[in-house]
Amino acid sequence: MKSVTKLDHTWNFYLHLHDNSDWTMDSYIKMLEFDNVEYAILLNDEVNYDLIKKSMIFIMKNQVKPMWEDEHNRNGGCFSFKISNKDVAKVWKEVYFGLVGNSLTNNHCDYEKINGITLSPKKKFCILKIWMKDCTLDDPSIFVKINDLKCDGCIFKRHCPEHR
Repeated sequence: MKSVTKLDHTWNFYLHLHDNSDWTMDSYIKMLEFDNVEYAILLNDEVNYDLIKKSMIFIMKNQVKPMWEDEHNRNGGCFSFKISNKDVAKVWKEVYFGLVGNSLTNNHCDYEKINGITLSPKKKFCILKIWMKDCTLDDPSIFVKINDLKCDGCIFKRHCPEHR
């Protein structure tokens, strides 16, 4: 039997169709739950530019729903990066593998505050968000340098769930 290389966390891959105006949990399509390198690689192979143009992509830690209102997100926020369409595939790949491989931040302690990442298509660019479980870190320099992921223009925004 072939052994698999486990990741430190279990991750969930969700899609939300671009033209769906329903933002309840029912509108998110859970495509895959994975906890090993082999599935992480297979998932990366399936996320292509055509999929990115048609839907929002969410990779969230297990037990974390892709919604501001989730108990794991309600005290947090997210970093928002604008990425040109010509660069989105390579930036997504680097950020995604940094996320699941525990190497997205310069300091491992900072990494533990990440709940997930999302990619949202716009007309000429995409918005990449890195979701944080709290607001203690709001400087994008915590992340490792990734070509074409610019800290200039990155904003940190607190989640503002309606139940606050």
